[in-house]
Amino acid sequence: MGRKPVFRQDVSCPSCGSHHVVKCGRPLGRQKFLCRDCGKYFLGDASYHHHSRKLREEALRMYANGMSMRAISRVLNVPLGTVFTWIKRYGRKKHEKLVELWGRAKELVKGKVVAKVVDEMWTYLYKNARAFYKWVFTCYVYTKIGVYLIYSVGDRDESTFLEVKKYLPDEGRWVSDDYNLYFWLKDHTVVSPVNPNESFHSSLRDRLIRFKRATKAVNRSIRTMMYSIALVLWERRLIPEFVA
Repeated sequence: MGRKPVFRQDVSCPSCGSHHVVKCGRPLGRQKFLCRDCGKYFLGDASYHHHSRKLREEALRMYANGMSMRAISRVLNVPLGTVFTWIKRYGRKKHEKLVELWGRAKELVKGKVVAKVVDEMWTYLYKNARAFYKWVFTCYVYTKIGVYLIYSVGDRDESTFLEVKKYLPDEGRWVSDDYNLYFWLKDHTVVSPVNPNESFHSSLRDRLIRFKRATKAVNRSIRTMMYSIALVLWERRLIPEFVA
């Protein structure tokens, strides 16, 4: 049946404050503990700092308005790894919430879509000291009950575009440039340039330092790009608020 775990009343979890803590090995000679309540592992002799919600929100606003992670770290006197964790964690939550809203909006806007304006912008993904072109597809959805924006990140091909299209009803006029990927769309109008999207792409490059064309803050994963854009969309309220 195994040994019954011994709970330590002299040690508390730095994450939730629980005393339901058990020993869990000694990596590199330092005692490791496991909290039975929240499942967090921690070291008994480590110093843990709790940052306020106000500080986290300030860091996210700074990031979504043009500051790099390193600059935020210096200004707020917070470790760089902590800033990265905040952006990844809260960006993922915002992106997941966006996907949920897009799915609900698809049903709500049926019969109310006026136009779907789509375009794409390029950026770099750096991996293993090599640079790869990646594309951000954006689509403004103009409806009788509001305007919102859908996006996807990937290669400049049909599969990335379909990640946008799957959240849209079939009705409504399509507006795009003359890129051949869009020629098969029904009720399709070609314009150049696609002004709303071009303006948003310029804003993305201005607000997210990782999208600037000459910067040290490069993209190393598509997920980071997706989460970063989600933070900007919530900051600019380009979400289907009539659903939220």
